[in-house]
Amino acid sequence: MDDSPRLHWVCHVDPSGGGVLTEYGAAQSDILLRTRYGASAANPDVTPAAGFLWGAVKPPEWFLPGGSLRTLAISSKFGNAAFAGTFVLMQADLRAAIVKGGFRAYGSIGGVSSSGSGASVTGSLVSREYWAGWLFAQDAVLLRAGRIDLPFGIRQIEHVFFVRQSTRTDLNDTQQHGVSLVYSGGMLRGEVMAIAGNYQISPDVYRERGYSAYAEVAPLSNTAFGLSSLVTHAERDVHIMAPNTRQAHGAFARWAPVRPLALLAEADVVAQSGLSSIGYATLLQADVEPTQGLQLIATGENMKEGGRIAGTSWSGWLGVGWFFAPHANVRFDFDKQSAALGKGHLNETALMLQFHVYEHRSNAAAPSLSRSTMNKTRPWFVTGSLALSSLEWSALAQAKAEFPSEIRNRYGLTYDAPCSVCHINGLDLP
Repeated sequence: MDDSPRLHWVCHVDPSGGGVLTEYGAAQSDILLRTRYGASAANPDVTPAAGFLWGAVKPPEWFLPGGSLRTLAISSKFGNAAFAGTFVLMQADLRAAIVKGGFRAYGSIGGVSSSGSGASVTGSLVSREYWAGWLFAQDAVLLRAGRIDLPFGIRQIEHVFFVRQSTRTDLNDTQQHGVSLVYSGGMLRGEVMAIAGNYQISPDVYRERGYSAYAEVAPLSNTAFGLSSLVTHAERDVHIMAPNTRQAHGAFARWAPVRPLALLAEADVVAQSGLSSIGYATLLQADVEPTQGLQLIATGENMKEGGRIAGTSWSGWLGVGWFFAPHANVRFDFDKQSAALGKGHLNETALMLQFHVYEHRSNAAAPSLSRSTMNKTRPWFVTGSLALSSLEWSALAQAKAEFPSEIRNRYGLTYDAPCSVCHINGLDLP
């Protein structure tokens, strides 16, 4: 792959995964991710309803529009108190990308039901990402600048996981402005970002500056693992209101030992000078897809913040996600958590129902996989798609593997492209 022409970012505009899908990526997500019914189950081709606005509009090739509406109904209780419920508008974003030759640009604008988000432009109006860049070196390298998701660990939509909270590297509102260099070739992929700070908060003393980076290698078709590192400094950290040099260093892995099981793990060490603390956070998640579109998810995690908080927090999740229709999925989660507070703990139980409607461009006539080919490649497509989640509800193993020769022939390639071309940080449905 290093010496061959590469497919343009086949599934995602963002080379590290998440956000707007390309036309091909949207088509394959319709084929491989959602539940099929009746005649559609026997025919794996893309349906017209998979297109932009359910097939009503076909944008020009260089323009990739999308959107995402996510809502949450949650009922929770603390200790022995009674359950109390609330409704949250988690995301109502419009987003779009421009892809022309080597040029790439991406941006989003939307609203949430709360104010004070790190992605806030004003009040409840948010803009999570916007960047522009150029793809070069036979499409192996992307240089971009703007407001970008920090390259660290596993990209997950579950921003409340301890590994995402403690490292401040979620997809929700912790993006930073800066310059990023991304590489993806063969078994290796990685990204390094020079962080200039979040210019959607002020004054300047609150802005963190430093770097964030990850590197991942996929030596086997069902195994991938990597390392992450982040160091930043703020004159007045917005969380502790004091000078703070923050470090996070860790490892992550994805493994699909048997079909249809995939495992995902991450462990990070976090140090903060402003709190004189050294702590850690760990995550282990198992995802099973008993039938296409239905996902059973189990997650265990713990976190030790260090400093004045002596105890260890832990949390256990059980979830069910269902991609029941084009551009729509629903998920139910049960979470039991014990959060360390000083020398004690606060226990919480939560029941959550999430509904997600998303939009992207797709062409019903796009190349698709035959049933036999789909059966061979489906574990790896599912592995990538569930790892992200860019805006998906679960995570799976992501690994380097070869596309079957049918894909090579359809695109007129002279080589078999690895899955990392599409699943750079896990296939994510916006």
